[in-house]
Amino acid sequence: MIRIITLAFAVLVLQSCKKETVNAKENTTEYSAVAVQDKSSDSVPVNTSLHLEAFSMPAEVQGCSCYFADNKENFENENYVYADDYGNSAYLKIDGKMIKIPVDEGDFNPSAFSKNIQNKEYKVTLSGNKISDLDETMMFRGQMTVEILKSGDRISTPIYGECGC
Repeated sequence: MIRIITLAFAVLVLQSCKKETVNAKENTTEYSAVAVQDKSSDSVPVNTSLHLEAFSMPAEVQGCSCYFADNKENFENENYVYADDYGNSAYLKIDGKMIKIPVDEGDFNPSAFSKNIQNKEYKVTLSGNKISDLDETMMFRGQMTVEILKSGDRISTPIYGECGC
């Protein structure tokens, strides 16, 4: 019971420490996180030097796709932190640079909502729950973690979005 309370408190602290700045010129939002280390659990510290930024839908992503924002409001305003085209490439914006990561169609499991992709520099893990299902579109809420493989730096953010055609 104490571990659950401690873990809930750590999550609450992480959420309350999220810093958001909006750059109106580029319509991007920058995210950073603060590390909280809980000695009683196996929590993973989050490095504050890695910055995940929101972006508009890349022109390369058309048709069937997955795209996520950090919350429902940013999703509705089309400010995404992740987008992919269901089988070729995923897109993230890290430290001002648009990152393209190869995706295989088999990388997505809609029933358990998990997706694990990586290239030589980055590893991206998405997980969560399906919250609704409409025709050919499924809405999800979950968590995304991005790790720089060389340094081990990582950042996690909540995600809200959809996959479909």
